[in-house]
This record gives sequence, structure tokens and C-alpha cells, in this order.
Amino acid sequence: MGFYTEYRNEITTLQLISQILGKIRLEYAPQEPQWAHVVLDITPRGFSTGLLRHGDSYFEIEVDLSRGLIVIKTETYDTHIEMQSGKPISEYYQEIINTAAAEGLKLYINTKPQEMEFKTPFEDDVGHHHYNDYVANIVLKWFRFARDAEMRFLAPFRHRKVYPGLFWGTFDVSCMLVRNESEPFPDDSKVIERAAFDEYMIEFGFWLGDDTFEHPAFFTLPYPFVENTDLEVGGDFPEGSYFSPDMTGYIYEIKDGINEREAENVQKFLQSSFRSAFDHLKWKGINYCTEPLKMEDNQQGDAQD
Repeated sequence: MGFYTEYRNEITTLQLISQILGKIRLEYAPQEPQWAHVVLDITPRGFSTGLLRHGDSYFEIEVDLSRGLIVIKTETYDTHIEMQSGKPISEYYQEIINTAAAEGLKLYINTKPQEMEFKTPFEDDVGHHHYNDYVANIVLKWFRFARDAEMRFLAPFRHRKVYPGLFWGTFDVSCMLVRNESEPFPDDSKVIERAAFDEYMIEFGFWLGDDTFEHPAFFTLPYPFVENTDLEVGGDFPEGSYFSPDMTGYIYEIKDGINEREAENVQKFLQSSFRSAFDHLKWKGINYCTEPLKMEDNQQGDAQD
């Protein structure tokens, strides 16, 4: 049994908590293309809204999965909200909003879940109450692994980027390379899609699984979407990679957990799928995009004695 299948309820509860934070960031962060302003930061302990401003006040809300806490940080105080099994989403929502209000932050958000199959507003949701410390810490390890892998891949490119973070609507850790060329989404009535997909881009992401994918997986999604063709998976891809016509992108599932071999396989997958998507979209300038930086190596990722 895969990780998502075994812990579906616990993962869904965490996603709904992330949606509360994401909706706050949606309302109080300056707007950017591709919804880049709504992405939650991956932190050493969980995920966060990052620094936000409300009137003359600055604040941040972090879900600390390592300690089972939601931390509301203002300029002068940290207030803790405990996460625990049996506590429903409605209670988390009320505690976050009421605690923020007590600190002078009257926050207003749309409380209907986004991009999820159920639409019960946060304040009425008593059915999702499956927090588990063990699962939360596994999720944290996966999110940090994905963020590091994507950042290692994306950072050197000389190209416009959306940096890795948690897209809470679909609960994936994703990043993007965006080309400065308009390509409007065909259905302007789709509020999310029309802003997410309005320029040529390649999205690189990771998610924990879903009803279709039992195991955690990385994906690469070119836009405009691939139609009526299957992109090739060459010998430079790691074993197990494939192109999914239903997802219109490349997939690499991880079935053996986090380890050094998989870390290198993920890099191979991201590099190979990038070049394939680049060619498919007929982008020019790959030599400049991938030109090495004129910098000495630093100590990122190194262990210190």
C-alpha cells in the first residue's frame, strides 16, 4: 500500500490546514502572474505564509509540523495553536482567525476549499480531524526533499522563474520556468486556470499521490498542454519515467522512499524532461538558459565537520 493510500485522511487534513494559510496569503500578498504570490514557503519545520502586511502590521503564520503547532508571528509576539488528533478543521479555522484578531489582525478570506472534491466551508467542516504527528513529519521530509530537488535543478537557469513552494490548492511542491510569450487559457471563465496558464511555461512539481497515483511522484508539465501526441522518454531519463497522456506530462514515481539514489534520479528526470519539453515547445535559447554561472562552488547542501 502506498503512502497516500494509507494516510489519505491525514494528508487531506493537512491540505485543508494549508488552504487556510494559503487563502490568507491569497488575500494579503501582492499579486503576481501564475498565482506565484499564493505559494506557501517550505520551512525547516513545515510551511508558512512568509512575511505579510495587514495595514501597518507585519505578520507570518507557520504550520510547524515538527512540533505539531500553528504559530502566528507578529512584530512582538508568537502565539501557538496546537494541532491534535480529533480536532476538526472548523476549530483550526476559528482559532487562527480569532487569535489573529486578538493581535489586531482582522483577516477575511473565502472559506470554501479550493480545487478539492468537497466544498464545505472551513468554519463548518467537522469531518476532517485526522492530524497525526508521525504522518505530518513524513510529509515534512517529502516536502523538504522536493523543495531541495527542485531548487537544485532550477537555480542555475538564466530564465524567468517561479521558485519552489507549496501550491495548496493541489497540495504539490512546484516551480516553473516561464517564457515571456502570451498563450491565453482557452476558457476565460475558469478563474484559476486563466491566471495560471496565460504564458508559455514548463511546470516542475511533486505531489504525495492521489486516487490515481499511489506513490509520491515528480512531474513535468509543458504549457500549452500536449495534445494528440505522446512525448518520447529517451535513454537519459531514469528507469521508471513515463509520459502520461492523461496528465499531459512526464511522471517519475518514487516507490522506495527518500535516499541518495532517488535524489540523483530526480535530477536526471527533471533535466531530461526539461530538455524534452523545451524542444516540444520549440523554445529558443537553451544554450543561454543553461550557460554555467561564473561563480565558484559554494557550500549548499554540504555537511560541516
